Amino acid sequence: MKRFTQIVFIIAIAVALVAIGYFYILARNTRTADAPVRSRVLEASSATELEQAPANASPGEPTASSIPLEPNETLLDLYSFNLDFDDEEEQILVIRESDDPKGIIKVVLADYSPFTRKWTRSWKGSSLVTKNKTFQVSVNDLIGDHNLNIVCTGMNDSNEQTMTIYWKSQDVDQKQGTTFIKVFEQAGSAVIVEEEERPDSYKLGQSNAGSWPISVWKADAASGNYLDQLKESWRWSFTDKAYVLASTESIPGASIARKKAESILDGTAETFKLFLDGTWYKESIDPLSPAAQFITFQSRDESLLFSGDGLIEVYGWENSNPTRYGLYIASRNQSVRNLRRLMDIELASADSINVRVFQDYRIKADISGRWDGRYRKLGAEIATSFKRQPAMATTALMDFSGEYESDDGMKLVLDGSAYRIESVSGVQTGFIAIYTLDGKTILDMRQTTAGGENPTRRSWIAVSSVKNEPDGTMRKLLSLQEVRIGILGIEPSQEQPVLYRKR
Repeated sequence: MKRFTQIVFIIAIAVALVAIGYFYILARNTRTADAPVRSRVLEASSATELEQAPANASPGEPTASSIPLEPNETLLDLYSFNLDFDDEEEQILVIRESDDPKGIIKVVLADYSPFTRKWTRSWKGSSLVTKNKTFQVSVNDLIGDHNLNIVCTGMNDSNEQTMTIYWKSQDVDQKQGTTFIKVFEQAGSAVIVEEEERPDSYKLGQSNAGSWPISVWKADAASGNYLDQLKESWRWSFTDKAYVLASTESIPGASIARKKAESILDGTAETFKLFLDGTWYKESIDPLSPAAQFITFQSRDESLLFSGDGLIEVYGWENSNPTRYGLYIASRNQSVRNLRRLMDIELASADSINVRVFQDYRIKADISGRWDGRYRKLGAEIATSFKRQPAMATTALMDFSGEYESDDGMKLVLDGSAYRIESVSGVQTGFIAIYTLDGKTILDMRQTTAGGENPTRRSWIAVSSVKNEPDGTMRKLLSLQEVRIGILGIEPSQEQPVLYRKR
């Protein structure tokens, strides 16, 4: 009897353990399927801090969308914010629709309900951004009513800054979920939220605060000066439930240039050095001409480069001293250590400088003062003009085999891949290669040398033609123009072409 009781007790314990394990696994799977996915959790803070939020999700956190995407939607990024201050974060999906010809970046709000334990698609909004790598989402209370706004910023195809602001709808629909309405959307040279300090009563949740205005800077299309701009001031209106244009102010280009100059000439050498970084060309000479002159300032490795007439002089940037209108630089030639250049550089405009070069009294060089003058920053548009397509060589199906003779009695024999030249100075032999480069046929000659020395290479543009002789016969001609093959392609020499007649 006692043994029977022990067996029953053991069986009961086993059944209880199995039951507990079953319900534990079931509950875990249910939580895994329905629990919200936290991919990127950002706290609502000031607009400045949110703009600096990391663009990538935190390491080790999942980046999967909690709701299914539509067939035409591509997920570009994923954010998590607590928009309604409950226990769960909402997901903001950054998407692009494949059937949208403009490629506008849009956002989708995925809301999690703790009652149904499911994610739902509650709202979709658009923006003016087309360059997805510039797109950022932040949340902040711009209105001052303790409701978080969704702020979408980025750039469009016209390289303008854009901003779109959404406000939480006050018409609450439990079935539809959380929705937002668009209250501001503009693009311009700059779109800036003018933040102001708010009182402690607002921070403690005891009262509302004034809304932050938004400034939009745009080019003045009616002005002939490209520096002239219009500053639009937008302010919140509870009546319109949107930001409305409050005023428009014309900002002359001279004022903008003055502010630019003040920011550069702050009395420190470092600020002006950062402004100088890059390549500058002399205004009086076409930068695309062979006579162009350039000065390149490289503050990172403390060097200066003077480029002109096919030569580059490298100078070490030894020290700098700020002046009232610019910078005084002392530099030393990296090859000729006794050669120093002292440069007085003054700010002329937002993108131009005046340069005067003084030679050290011990060595007088460049006494003509050719480096003196006004220089302008080499912009991206002009820089692209210097780009060259790489020269690509292809095998040429040409046969120049035969014996040729020039007017001065020089004989040239081409036989397959070998050549032989007989002249008054002796006999030269070697190997040839024939190829096409930049649309021209190149005959490459490599002379064989004794003693294992490196072979001498000479290249020629080869042009074959036929001439009718007075006796009615036809003679084949071969014209060879010596060239140099380099990274820029074919560079013809100044020598006259040599004409050979086939024997």
